[in-house]
Amino acid sequence: MPLKLKLIYILCCLIDAIAFAFHQDWVVFLGALPPICLLNFYTLRRKGEYKLKDYTYTIGLVLAIVADIIIEFNSVTANVLALVFYMLSYSFYIATVRKETVFTASSREVLKVVVNMLLIISPILLAFSAIPSDYFFASMLYMVFLALLYTSALLRKTNKSSYQWFLSGALGFAVLTVCKVYFTFIFKIPYGSVIIKIIYDFAQYATFMGVIKTFKNFYPASEK
Repeated sequence: MPLKLKLIYILCCLIDAIAFAFHQDWVVFLGALPPICLLNFYTLRRKGEYKLKDYTYTIGLVLAIVADIIIEFNSVTANVLALVFYMLSYSFYIATVRKETVFTASSREVLKVVVNMLLIISPILLAFSAIPSDYFFASMLYMVFLALLYTSALLRKTNKSSYQWFLSGALGFAVLTVCKVYFTFIFKIPYGSVIIKIIYDFAQYATFMGVIKTFKNFYPASEK
C-alpha cells in the first residue's frame, strides 16, 4: 500500500480512538471509519475490474462496517448482534482466500489445526461463568467462524508475505475477541476499549494487506 494511503488509514484510526477516549457516552459511529477507509481503498483501486474474489472481500468489509456501527450502542444485545455480523464478515474473508487454502488431512496437519483451535477457543470457555448466557452462546458460534478463519489463514498455500499478513489478521481478531470478553466481564483496565480498537484496526489492516498481496495487480507501481 502506498505511504499516503497508510497515513490516511492511521489518521482514521487515531480519530476513532481519540473520539472514543474522550466521548465514550456519545454514539458517533466513528468505530466504522477504519474499515470504511479500507473499503474505499479497495473499491477505488479495482474500479471496473471486479472479479468474484473482489466481491467476497468487499461484502466482508461492508458487514464489518455494519457490526462496527451496531456495537457503538454498547449494550449486551448490540454486542450479540454485532458478533453475528462479524461472524458473517469472517465467512466472506474465508471465501476470498478459499482457493489458496489446502487441507491434506495428514496426522501432523490435523494435530496442528486442533491445537491451534483449542488455543483460540479455550480462553472463552474458561471465562464462561462470568459471561451472560446469550452473549456466551453468541460468542461460541462466533468463535467457530473465527477458528475457521484462522485455519484458512494457517493452511494457505501462497506467497510468504500474503500468508504472514493474513495469518496476522486472523490472530489479531482472536486476540481482540479474548480481550473484549475479559475487559468487559472479568476485569477492567484503563482505556481497555481503546486497546481493543487498536487491535481491531490492526487486524482489519493485516487482513487487507493479505488480500491485496494475493492479487499482483494491486498497486503494481509500488510492488515493483
